[in-house]
Amino acid sequence: MIILVIGCLLVANALPGDSCQTTAKGIFAKRQAEFEEQLNRLRNEVAQGRRKNHVGEMDYAANMNVVEWQQGIANAAQSCSERCPDSLETCRQLTTRYGALHKFRTVHSASQEWEPREVYQKWMDDNKGEQLVIARMKYFGCGRALKKNIDKFIEYVICFFDEAPRKGIVPYVSATQKTIGSACEKGRSSTYSGLCKTTIYQQKIFDGIRFSKYTLVESK
Repeated sequence: MIILVIGCLLVANALPGDSCQTTAKGIFAKRQAEFEEQLNRLRNEVAQGRRKNHVGEMDYAANMNVVEWQQGIANAAQSCSERCPDSLETCRQLTTRYGALHKFRTVHSASQEWEPREVYQKWMDDNKGEQLVIARMKYFGCGRALKKNIDKFIEYVICFFDEAPRKGIVPYVSATQKTIGSACEKGRSSTYSGLCKTTIYQQKIFDGIRFSKYTLVESK
C-alpha cells in the first residue's frame, strides 16, 4: 500500500501546471448527482431517438449503458482541473487510457457554477459528443476549479470517463424504435428505459493510472 501511495504522489507531482493558484475548487455532492442524472438523461434521450446524437442524427440505440459517478475518477479529474488546463495535454499522464473532456469559461463570481446540462450541451455543440454516448461506458467523474483573473474568474470543468472513443468503431449499436435496448445483457433500466442495466464496479482507489479494489453492485 505504501508503494502504491508513493506511486500516486510521483504521478501527481510529475504533472505540469502545479503552479496554478485556484481560489475555489471541488464539486458538491448535490452537483455530482446532477452531473450523473443529466448525463444519463442525455444518453437516454439519444437512445430513444428523442435527441440528436453526436453526429446530429436521430438514431436509436440497442446497447447504451446507464453510467454512474465514481469518486475515484472524480478525484483524478479534480486533480486535473486544479492545474487550470487550457488543454488536456496538461493532464496527459492521467488521460492516456481514459476518455476526457474539458471546458473553461470566464465568470464574474466564485460562487457561479456551470450547470451540468449546459456543460454537456457545450460538448455536444463542439463536436465532442461521441464521448458522451459511448454505449459500453459505465462510470465517470468530474472536477472543477476556479482561478482569479483580474476582477473575474476562470472556471475549469473536467470530466474523465472509463471509456474513450475508438477510431473506426461506432459508439453504440443502432436500433429501431421497436428494438431499443434489445442488446442489453441484463435488461433495461427501470429509471432510464432506453438504457441498459449494468453491473457497476464501484471504485475505491484511483492511483492516477489504474483502477483497483472494486465492489460489485447492480445499477438501477
